[in-house]
This record gives sequence, C-alpha cells and structure tokens, in this order.
Amino acid sequence: MKQRIVSALTFSLMTLWAGKSPAQAVPEASEETSTSTIEQCVAEHESARQLRVQEQWLGARAAMLSCAEERCPLAIASDCRAWLDELARVLPTLLIVVERPEPAASPVPPRVELDGIQLSLPDPPAPLELLPGRHRLRVELGNRPPVERSFLLQKGEKNHVEQVRYSDVPVLPAPPPPPVPERPISATTYWLSGGALAAFAGSTALLLVGMREHRDAQDRCAPSCGSSTRTSIESKLVLADVSGGVGIALVGLAVYSYLRRPVVFRGAPTSGPTLAATGHGASLVWQGQF
Repeated sequence: MKQRIVSALTFSLMTLWAGKSPAQAVPEASEETSTSTIEQCVAEHESARQLRVQEQWLGARAAMLSCAEERCPLAIASDCRAWLDELARVLPTLLIVVERPEPAASPVPPRVELDGIQLSLPDPPAPLELLPGRHRLRVELGNRPPVERSFLLQKGEKNHVEQVRYSDVPVLPAPPPPPVPERPISATTYWLSGGALAAFAGSTALLLVGMREHRDAQDRCAPSCGSSTRTSIESKLVLADVSGGVGIALVGLAVYSYLRRPVVFRGAPTSGPTLAATGHGASLVWQGQF
C-alpha cells in the first residue's frame, strides 16, 4: 500500500512538472513512459543532485548522463542537461606538450603516465578533462632520464599546459653490456705445466741413458765392472727418479692452480668519472663500487 502511494505521488509530481493535470497526463504517461521508468529517473535525478553538492564529480556525471536521456520527463532531463553543462565548465582541462629533438619524419613516441596511468597523447595535442586537485605527470623518451612533474588544477581551470622540452634533458650514455663471468687460466698454471713436462722429459732422458749404460756394462765387463761404472749408472737412475718426482709435484701444483683460478667478469664497468654531453653543457657522472 505504501509503495502505491509513493508511486502515485511521484507520478503526480511528474505531471505537475510537465505542466499538465493528472487527468490529462494519464494517457500520455501510459503510452510513453511507465511508472517504473519515471521512478528511476527521479532516483537518478536526486542522486545527481546530491553528488553534485558533494562535488563527487565522476559519480555525478554518470547519474546526470542517465537522467538526461529522452526516456526521462522533460523537467528532469532539462535539469540533468543543465548540470552536465555546468560540470563541463567546472572540470579543469590539461594540455600535455612534449617537444622531441628527433626529426618529425621518425619521432620516438614518448611514454606518458598521468597519476600512474599510461596515456597515448593525441596529435595534435588536445585538452584532457581531469578532476580538480593535485596530479602527477611522468614522461620518458628514449635513453633520456624521465621527467616528473607535480601540478595542481583548480576548479574551472582550462587548458593548463605542462610542457616538456627534451632539448633541455641530457642524453644518458648507453648502459654497458652485462659483465660475463670467466675463469681464465693464469700464467702460473702454464709455467707449472711447462715445468712438469720438462721434468718428465729429463727423467725419461736420464732413464734411457742409464739403461743403455747398464746394457753396455753387461756386454763389456759384467760381472766384474768397476765401481765408477756402477756409480754412473745408479746416479742416472736416481736423477731420473728425482726428475720424475719433481714432474709429478709440478703436475699437482698445476692442477691445483687450474682448479683454484679466480672468477673475473669480462666487460665489468671500470671505476671513474664519465662525462655526459647535453645541449646546454655537460654533466660529470662517477661510476664504480663504493
């Protein structure tokens, strides 16, 4: 029963706004606009009014667009359209202009973020409608450092310009390639390996000479060879053993130095100052580890 009373009051209000009596409006309302549609338009009109007062512009715009449609009674639609015009005058607009140093034939598209949202700038520049308040702009172009701006838009401020001139922004040097880890073989390993080969060669030579003298002695004077002959053969065999032992030790040291060789990074940046040229001067950058 309460719902019927509310609907009847709403319908009577709509017919009064339209400048007609309830009796005159009954046929037209039943033909053109249903009661539920009128109630929805009234609710959207009231929501738009409250959001407009509270300056909740996005929600107010959505409600205004809905109640400004032709399905709503003329009085409600007229109010909502007037509020939309007022909202268009209240909301500020922004113009973002990026001046690129590259030729127009092959421009590098800048990466633009407004309040953390990436944008595609229209060409030619066109105003962007924003909410009043503080905003943050970030522009990146090529290998130049990003440009960040923070600005405040007032209600009704139109065509606020934020201009970025990249002719004033220095060009950063290209980043070096990532260092590649390597383990080069040191000169010590080569020297030890060479020494081991020389020791084995000497040991082999002394062993062959000693064995040959031993065969000659057997042919000439065995078993009554003199002590000098025996001493010569034994000394060569002992030296062959010593040389072989030195070679084995050198091989061990060479293997140890090979396995324990340090890791170096090829292409690692060197420490020191770097000069970066700009359109209006130069900047000094220090690179390295601290």
